[in-house]
Amino acid sequence: MNRLRIQIMNRFDRKSHEYKALKRYWKLIQQDSRKLSDRRFYRPTFRSHLTNNEILEKLLAYSQELRQHYDLYQLLLFHFQEKQTDHFFELIEETISCVNPIFQTVFKTFLKDKDKIMNALELPYSNAKLEATNNLIKVIKRNAFGFRNFKNFKTRILIALNIKKERTMLVLSRL
Repeated sequence: MNRLRIQIMNRFDRKSHEYKALKRYWKLIQQDSRKLSDRRFYRPTFRSHLTNNEILEKLLAYSQELRQHYDLYQLLLFHFQEKQTDHFFELIEETISCVNPIFQTVFKTFLKDKDKIMNALELPYSNAKLEATNNLIKVIKRNAFGFRNFKNFKTRILIALNIKKERTMLVLSRL
């Protein structure tokens, strides 16, 4: 969605109001429309008090292509979040021929990895905890600039992960 926004932005003059508005409020286009705030704030770009929904409507009014792709994006996002894989992939297959080439590339990737995406949505398994642990270890390593020895490094990781090391007594058996 971001690359499409940039393509549309570049159709306008860099000093135009449309260009500046699209550049400033690009995150609203990527957000889930159901989660936009209804609070009014003064927006210097528009010189008035507006909600995020009102700003989004103004941005989408600049380009019919942007509006069509935004609506498609929101519908895909809804089906993905609701784990409706059949509707998600049906919509991709129906619209792949009539969307911007940027979307076509993404859709082809989705279709190529369809079985993996379906597994990720339908199965309760996730490697999020493993990825978080791995990221924490990398952060510790980066912040430490090298520990004196591996034992200190390992101890720091165990402390950060709140893992209590169990001590086991070795029992020598007589055979």
